[in-house]
Amino acid sequence: MRYSSAPRCSACEHRAILERATAERLVAESGEVLVTYDCPEGNGVHLCNPDFERGEAVR
Repeated sequence: MRYSSAPRCSACEHRAILERATAERLVAESGEVLVTYDCPEGNGVHLCNPDFERGEAVR
């Protein structure tokens, strides 16, 4: 799975829509820099980097 080609969520700033296993693998590969959060609209799991993102994007 390529992150860049993942479907995007129109409700969450067009973040990638991921399955939990894929998201957790990306978190591990990032050295735990990225974190997962469940889409509030039920569109799977999203990733964010709380060190660089502020405001509503960080759940």
